[in-house]
Amino acid sequence: TGDIEILKKQVPYFKDAQTMRGTEIDTLWNDAYGNKQRTEDGQVYTGSVLEHILIQQLAAFYDVGVHNIYRLRGADWNDALDMAAENGESVAFTCAYAGNLHTLASILRLMESAGETSIPLSEEIEILLNDQTDMFDSVSEKKKILTEYAKSCRHNLSGRKKNFSLSTLAANLIQKSNWLTDHIRSQEWIDGKDSEEGWYNSYYDNHGEAVEGFHHEQVRMMLTGQVFSIMGNVATDAQIRKIVKSADHYLYRKEIGGYRLNTDFQELKFDMGRMFGFAYGEKENGAVFSHMAVMYANALYQRGFAKEGWKALRSLSDTALDFDTSHIYPGIPEYFRSDGRGMYHYLTGAASWYLFTMITEVFGVRGVFGNLLVHPKLLAEQFDEAGTASVSVTFAGKQFHVTYRNTDRKDYGSYHIAAADCDKTAIEIVEDSHIMISREFINNLSSDLHEITVTLA
Repeated sequence: TGDIEILKKQVPYFKDAQTMRGTEIDTLWNDAYGNKQRTEDGQVYTGSVLEHILIQQLAAFYDVGVHNIYRLRGADWNDALDMAAENGESVAFTCAYAGNLHTLASILRLMESAGETSIPLSEEIEILLNDQTDMFDSVSEKKKILTEYAKSCRHNLSGRKKNFSLSTLAANLIQKSNWLTDHIRSQEWIDGKDSEEGWYNSYYDNHGEAVEGFHHEQVRMMLTGQVFSIMGNVATDAQIRKIVKSADHYLYRKEIGGYRLNTDFQELKFDMGRMFGFAYGEKENGAVFSHMAVMYANALYQRGFAKEGWKALRSLSDTALDFDTSHIYPGIPEYFRSDGRGMYHYLTGAASWYLFTMITEVFGVRGVFGNLLVHPKLLAEQFDEAGTASVSVTFAGKQFHVTYRNTDRKDYGSYHIAAADCDKTAIEIVEDSHIMISREFINNLSSDLHEITVTLA
């Protein structure tokens, strides 16, 4: 949206008896204290939205297990990975946070480009801004820093704030993101039996053992680590090609919806979670779990692998629409079980991600810092007989109907933007793969429906 001001909005923090990142009880807290964080002088403390986000991202950087990967604790997105609270680690979410830190740094630079130079933050946050990269390799040092920070806000905050340079903050986040990326690439990659295959380990179990790889010649692979390594820009393009090969080989079953969540581990792996107590092909244990399958597609599209992303989306929709297989009304179920039947209809998260991916990645219409980006990743088969494809969207309070004309029916990667207009007013093409319509131009448009036409050649 480009709404930079929201990052400076002051909001309170929730407070209850849990402290030290949920591992201890604050015995000084009681009902009289209330449910908002206070300062030493008893005032309700408020911090900017940006401060909240920074704390969420930075504190997690130090909360690691023995492999220097973010602790799984009782679960991550998957609440069925709930039995590795002591020693479990989530490579998948470490990848996600690596991407988050990089994205947050770009937002800080956007603030800087808008004329901001610094922002006041709680003085306690300085503990988390350690930039000694040699320390990043040490699990024990990271734990010390996290403990120091958690103690500093165990009950009350000081209430004191310091001004922090936005450029320095951005550099700090990039430094941490790069370290995470390098660490995961060097430690978590698994070479397949075939030189064209490979994938990322997603988790460590409660015995501190990697969950994926080869177990007595049995292939163990999970989709989750592949999704977040691709989406978080940890996986290189060469690795993505190997991940796709592996996922197609070990996880893909077209007749039941596409990509399974994992291969069959053939054990009740209760040092990891109750998911392994489900029959294989049910729920989180090897079903085609719609949410992660759609996120896999989204991640592939983000990285330019449109054909591979469409395979994941198309497989889900084809199965859902095949009543003889899915036995559901059209929609996205939580998962397709081992015989292709759609279960727990319908899952709003997966449905939202599906529509989100179609609009922002397949049709390529989305906001970028307040401007409207038009960057199609449509395949030849997605255009009608006349070579057109269109989508209607609302952006910045205005209605747009975007039409792509691809009369030669070229595939993504083969076409470029030859011409573009909005209500027959030509739009300047800076990059031949996309156009950017400024927020200023959009604000000056009427409240009527506006036609954007893009010619591909």
